[in-house]
This record gives sequence, structure tokens and C-alpha cells, in this order.
Amino acid sequence: MKLTVFEAFRKTTNKLYILIDGNDKYLVKSYCGPDSLARYRQEKFMINHWKQAGFMVPQIYDKQVPDVLEPYLVTGFIEGPSLREYLSAKNSAMPEKLAVLAKFFEQMRRRHDTAIQTNDQYLVHYDPSSGNVIYTGDNFYFIDFESPHKSRFSVSVSASIELATLCRWAVRDIGPEFLEEVLRQTVTAYRGREPLLNLAAERTTARPFQFYHRWKNQRHKRLYPTEVTKYDIADGLMHIMS
Repeated sequence: MKLTVFEAFRKTTNKLYILIDGNDKYLVKSYCGPDSLARYRQEKFMINHWKQAGFMVPQIYDKQVPDVLEPYLVTGFIEGPSLREYLSAKNSAMPEKLAVLAKFFEQMRRRHDTAIQTNDQYLVHYDPSSGNVIYTGDNFYFIDFESPHKSRFSVSVSASIELATLCRWAVRDIGPEFLEEVLRQTVTAYRGREPLLNLAAERTTARPFQFYHRWKNQRHKRLYPTEVTKYDIADGLMHIMS
């Protein structure tokens, strides 16, 4: 077996390694920090749960890696860029990127349907970002399940937070000038789930003290005009659905 350090696209508090065993390639994730065992157990449970439900996640393997301190998790290595890398790259045409996003939101919609219909809080990702999705050209594999579920929220609320957050990441990655195009793909994919789209928007637009929150948002936009804010996503969704 050959073990080498793997440099992730984004910063992580854990240590990552590539393990080559014959013709097989694996990713070894070594959990660091005082809560490392809890995060290891959380991630292993979530990956197994998503796998059993039929959703795209890495395959876990029971392999011993003596050179890596426990706790660690060994999964199959998924070849492909993160969704963030793909969307922010300059070598793909915009229509192609939007078509990929349409497929991505359709896949996520199917998972959210299952989560809501079965009231399964574990079929929601609680650290959603385009950096936590690997795009293989055919499928989207979700990774990084260390964050525990938020029990104070219903499944629908949790799903709406995941959706709004991933919309925000997608617009950031692809470019804020394509905000409406990205959100139209979202609304199309979630046709028939308008209550979830409304919830994704209203968690921002229906908060108390709207005058104050919008003033803060406008001040932030003046300082950082290219930043994509929660209000950009919420107002955009409401505009498209109106």
C-alpha cells in the first residue's frame, strides 16, 4: 500500500490522504481535534444512511491504515472536480454550466422529496456548499457529513436552508450576473414544491425587524457589490415565482 498526503481544494481541519492498494484508489480522512471521534461517527452514520436510501455518496471500506492515527474513515476516491471548481472554471461555456446545475437541482429535489415525505432529518446535508459536492460528469456525490443535524428545525426548514445555501454558493461560483438564470433552474427543478421554495425565501424576507436587516444588507452590498447575499437569493426566488 502507498499513502500520500492529499491537498483538498478547500481548507479543512482534518488530514486527508490518498491510499493506493494495487489498482484501487482510496481517500483516507483522519479526524483531528477534541471532538474527532464524534465527527467520525457522525460522518460514517450519515454516509451509510444516504447510501441505504439510494443517494450518491462515497463507498466506505473497512481497511486498516497503520500509518494514520485513529479515528479515520476510508472511502473510495471519487474522480472529478468539486462543483465549486467546475462552476468557477473558465473553460466551460455558460449554457453547459447551467445545464449541469439543472441536473444537480433535480437530483437534490428527489432527495428533499424523500426526506420530507418520510420525515427523515438525516437526508439533509447540514454543511451545504458547492465544495462539498463532487461532480463526475454523470453524477453528484455529496461529501463531508461531520456537522450534526439541527433538531430544533423541521425537515422542511432544514431542507429549505440547504437549498438556499447551495443556491447562494452556485451563484457565487458561476458569477452574480447569472443570479436569475441559476434561480430559474432551481424553481424549475422544484416545480410542485413551491412551499419549500417559499420557505427558503421567507426565512430571510419574513424575519422580524426587516427594515434593519435590509439596511444591513444594503450597506454590505455597497461595500462588497459583487457579494451574493441571502437577500439576493430570497428576493430573486420570490420575483421568479410571482
